Amino acid sequence: MHGGLELARPRPHRRWWKWLAAAVLAAALLWGGPRLAAALPAGAVWLDETLGRWFVSQYQGRLEALQQQNAALHRQLAAAEAALVENEALRSLLDCNRVTGRWQPARAIARQTDSVTLNCAAEAGAPVVDPLGRYAGRVIADNGNDTCTVAFAGSEKDPCAGLSGAAAGLLERRGHWLLTDLSADCGLAAGAVVTTPGGYWLGTLAAAPQPEEDGLTATAPLADTADLDSTVFFVKNS
Repeated sequence: MHGGLELARPRPHRRWWKWLAAAVLAAALLWGGPRLAAALPAGAVWLDETLGRWFVSQYQGRLEALQQQNAALHRQLAAAEAALVENEALRSLLDCNRVTGRWQPARAIARQTDSVTLNCAAEAGAPVVDPLGRYAGRVIADNGNDTCTVAFAGSEKDPCAGLSGAAAGLLERRGHWLLTDLSADCGLAAGAVVTTPGGYWLGTLAAAPQPEEDGLTATAPLADTADLDSTVFFVKNS
């Protein structure tokens, strides 16, 4: 019974330590609150700047890598497009049945009024045709740096005769191609094929020759002539 009486006896209240802890916390807040409030914004700014520098550096590094990859892809795409253009031009040349022999493709890298610079090495005098085998001009200089200069047909540096059957004339380009100095009685009709003395295609007569004022000569416009704006030409191999 004694033990039971002891268990039933009320225990003394021991909550004084809780009040003490609350007092200490309140004092700490009163003393350190302003300092903590001042420190928190500074800490937040420091953390923000630190994270910002890290993310910016990571972003810049990633951006530079992507830019390098993009530039490399563009170079590959440009090379692929150039190869596709040359392949298509070669296919057109082989299908035209206007030329024979060996021809090397050459891309145009610079243009002048009556000439074009090609990326090829070739001997002076080599004939040049467009992708459809139509005579465009001839090489007038090998520049020694894997480029050559081509004078267009009918220019001062590549005067060109045009033959059609037994008739002969001179090629001129006045915005369009003309065959001039034909005999007034040459008897040619529209559609007649005109070639160079070497047998290269110049075009066809777009209309029957019309007499000039002197009554002795005639001029006719040409159709199906070389595309001088082509991005690819073909140079005859020696």
